[in-house]
Amino acid sequence: MTPAKWGKQGNQIQRLVEAPARVFFLQFEGQIDEYSRDQLKKLTAQKANEEGLKLFYGFIDRDDSLRLRRAYPQYF
Repeated sequence: MTPAKWGKQGNQIQRLVEAPARVFFLQFEGQIDEYSRDQLKKLTAQKANEEGLKLFYGFIDRDDSLRLRRAYPQYF
């Protein structure tokens, strides 16, 4: 999954980081490419620097989603 495919206008990662949150996750039922990972990392670091906060980010790809479904089937 490339950044251009995140959302209708390819701006979903930016919109995610604009949310009033301190933890940001990208989740996709496939492989998340390195450009998407880099974009989330950079935008989160920029927001953390601007707001003087410690922010966190992570990725949940197909393999991680499968592990979560197996570990917690009652929630899926």
